[in-house]
Amino acid sequence: MNRDILAMDVGTTAFKLAVFSPGLEKKCEASRPYDVNVYDGGKADIEPEKWWQALRECCAELRSELGGVGVLAPSVTTPGLTPMAADGTALGPAILFFDGRSHAQARAIREAVGEEKFLRETCNLPVSGGSSLCSILWIRDNQPEVWSAAAKFGHCNTYMVKRLTGAWAIDPSTVSITGLYNTAANDLTWNQDVLCAACIPADKLPPLMPSHAPAGRILPEVADELGLPPDCAVLCGGNDAVLAAYSGGLTDPGSISNICGTCEITSVCVDAPVCSPHFNVRCHVAPGRWVTFFVLNTGGKALEWFQSVFCKEMTDAEFYEQYIPLVLAAFFNSPDIDRREAELPEYVPYLGGSRYTLERVKASFSGVTLETTRDDMLLSLIRGNALYHGRHLEEVGKMVRLGRKVMTTGGGARIPGILAAKKRWTGDFEYEFQDQSSLLGAAMLARDYQAQRAAMD
Repeated sequence: MNRDILAMDVGTTAFKLAVFSPGLEKKCEASRPYDVNVYDGGKADIEPEKWWQALRECCAELRSELGGVGVLAPSVTTPGLTPMAADGTALGPAILFFDGRSHAQARAIREAVGEEKFLRETCNLPVSGGSSLCSILWIRDNQPEVWSAAAKFGHCNTYMVKRLTGAWAIDPSTVSITGLYNTAANDLTWNQDVLCAACIPADKLPPLMPSHAPAGRILPEVADELGLPPDCAVLCGGNDAVLAAYSGGLTDPGSISNICGTCEITSVCVDAPVCSPHFNVRCHVAPGRWVTFFVLNTGGKALEWFQSVFCKEMTDAEFYEQYIPLVLAAFFNSPDIDRREAELPEYVPYLGGSRYTLERVKASFSGVTLETTRDDMLLSLIRGNALYHGRHLEEVGKMVRLGRKVMTTGGGARIPGILAAKKRWTGDFEYEFQDQSSLLGAAMLARDYQAQRAAMD
């Protein structure tokens, strides 16, 4: 008999936990925010203990609903590269995707392996932060004591699964863009040539398994600590953005997803790997599928920045629910909208750098005059972000046939007028808001696992 599902979403800045029925009806949910560390020339990381503490607190809040849970499925921010001792203890903070410490290592390993080989076999070029390969090399070069003590270098799901079950695990959806995985083949193997060139022993990496595969049963002492049944299975889990797209039905080739969160991600589902130095490719959690992965590090974060600099007198509700919609409505009601747009400054959207260059690029406004208003600056920012994603769809559209609908989700997509802005500046697609969820995607992994088990019984 299928049992309830516990879906765990370890996000970049917040943790969510929800209990779903076997039919994927959400019964309850809890969440906890946490702070990340941004410091010292663009380093970005977080103490993994914050993830575990958030899990403990959310389980305590939902304890009365956990008795019927049979499987726990993680959705995780990626990479969250963590060096770990043999018992799973974190030997340092988890390095996040927008970390800027390993540009030199990225440049060196590209030269050693060759960009063409990286793209052909791993489908991704190593970059600082987003590529675990570069973060591992930075630790070796700058923290030799951590390198020597580390039994494994894993991602966020590796750390959480190890603490939950005592087993090591990592999946293709999270390792696809590391530069270490054979993403094109997607055959659960590390790229031995890259490992050799980087001088990384394969035994310092976790075992690879599908996202829906069980890593093991929860440890008895952890079951007691969290209030979960002692026979609860723990899945390997997958990347949060891929799982959000999975929950929205991004499984047909050419289908498009746009996630408007802290960072903004545009993805296209493909049935054969495509590659470019201008975007990432992740393995899908759905078999025989990959997704292009185009990330703007500061999507919603750019709006937060704008509020903190230009609209600090406004509350969050005033800024997001009143000011932005009014500015967009005034723009779209302009008697000569093209002329109005021509008056806007140009915005280059790199407030948080870029995943697709070895340079430390920055954002900029240009074409600002004495007549430029705060409203103009906001419109310029929204347009610059949208145009950035439009370039990705234009490039991928030359490689595969795109659908005409974009399923979009996230807090940014709920702002009145934003979808009209996307249609004008990202591309003339049909934009449809859908309440996608990394939590729901994780629950769907658990549903798939339970269905496979039932078919075998």
